[in-house]
Amino acid sequence: MRSFGADTRMPTLAIVLDLIRERGAVSRVELADATGLTQATMTHAVRKLMALGFVHEVGTMPTNRGTPRRLLGLRPEACYMVGIQFDLYSAVGVVVDLAGRVVVERRMPAPGEREPETIVAEFAEHVRAMLDDAGLTLPQVLGIGLATYGPQDREAGELVVPLPTPTWVGYPLAATLEAATGLPVVIENDATAAGIGVQTLGGSTSSFAVVFMSGGIGSGVILDGRPYRGVTSNGLELGHISVDATGPPCHCGNRGCLDEVAGPTGVVRSAMADPALAARLGLGADLLTDFLRIARATLDGDAAAAELIAVSTQRLAVATVTLVNLFDVGRVVLAGNAFADIGPVYRDALQEVLDRSVFMRDVHTVQAELAGDVTQAAAIGGAAVVLRNLLESPFAEQRATAVG
Repeated sequence: MRSFGADTRMPTLAIVLDLIRERGAVSRVELADATGLTQATMTHAVRKLMALGFVHEVGTMPTNRGTPRRLLGLRPEACYMVGIQFDLYSAVGVVVDLAGRVVVERRMPAPGEREPETIVAEFAEHVRAMLDDAGLTLPQVLGIGLATYGPQDREAGELVVPLPTPTWVGYPLAATLEAATGLPVVIENDATAAGIGVQTLGGSTSSFAVVFMSGGIGSGVILDGRPYRGVTSNGLELGHISVDATGPPCHCGNRGCLDEVAGPTGVVRSAMADPALAARLGLGADLLTDFLRIARATLDGDAAAAELIAVSTQRLAVATVTLVNLFDVGRVVLAGNAFADIGPVYRDALQEVLDRSVFMRDVHTVQAELAGDVTQAAAIGGAAVVLRNLLESPFAEQRATAVG
C-alpha cells in the first residue's frame, strides 16, 4: 500500500485506525510496514488516536532481541455512530461502536412518496429509540450518517433529484435532522457507503468495487483503502450506463440504462407484462417488494421468474466487467436489499462472467462475493463516514487536545 506522507489527519488517521480494527492487536512497527509510513509519522498518528481515546496499549509481543513490542488495540466503547440507509422502498438504521459492530438495528417504514418533513421526524424518533435501546447518551455518539441515492450535494447535506417528490430537491435534509436530534448529520451515496461499510468490517487496505442494488443499481470503488469520489461524489453510477441505445427512456435523460433493463425496474416491468406470472406472484406492491417476490419465486423453481432473473444477472455482469476493467480491482462485492435472498445467484453468475471476460484475468483473478450482511452494509458505512469526517477535520486535533 502506498505511503500517504506525513499528514496525520485523513487519510493517515483513518487508515491506521482501520488497520488496528482489522488486525485486532498490532504493533507500531507492523502498522508502519503495512502503510509505508515512517516510524516517526506512525508514532505521531498513534499518539493522536490515543489522545482521542480510540486506541490503547493492550499488551506486548516478544521479539528475538531487544525490548518487546507494545501492541495496540481499539477501545470499541470509545464512541458510537448512527447510520441510516434509505430509499423510496426501504429504510434501516444501525448504531455501531468504534469496532464497527452493530449494537442496535432497526427496520423503519419505507419513505415511499411522503414529504421530507415527515421522514425526518420519523428518523429522529427512531434515532432516539435506538440510542435508548443501546443505553447511550448523546455525548457518546459522534453523529448520524445518512446513506441514500443521488445525485446529492454532500457539502450542503441535500438531495438534488426530485425523488420521491419535487419537494426533496434542495431540502435541508442533514440540517433538519441535526436540529431534530442534536447530533451532527452527514449524507453519503448509498453505494459508496456500502463500500465503506464492507471496509469497516474487514479488508481496510484493499481495492475493491461495490455493486449496490436496492430500488436501483449503483456502484462504488474503494482504492487503497479510500473511497473514489470524483469531483462531487456523484460518479460511478453503474445503473445509468446505457446498455441499449434504443431501450426504454430513463429519468436521468438517457435510454436503455442498466437500471431500466437489469435492475428491479426492468425485472418487475417484464414480470408485469406477463399477466399469469404477475397474478401467480401477487405482484402490484412497491418495486422492491415485487422484485423480492420474483427473486424468491426463482429460488422456489418458478421457470418464468428464473428467466427474468437470468437476463438481469447477465446484463449486470457485463456492465460490472466494464467497471472492473476501468479500475483494475481484485474484488467485486454485492450489497443492497435487492440481494437479500437472490444474492448467491447474482454472485455466481457474476463470477462466471468475470472469469471469462475481465481484461486482466491472466494477470490476477477477480473475486465476486456478497457483503457480510447485504441489507446492513450501507447503513454501517453511513455510520463510519461520521468517524471519517471527524478524522479529516481540524476538530480531531481539538478533541485530541481536550481529551489529552
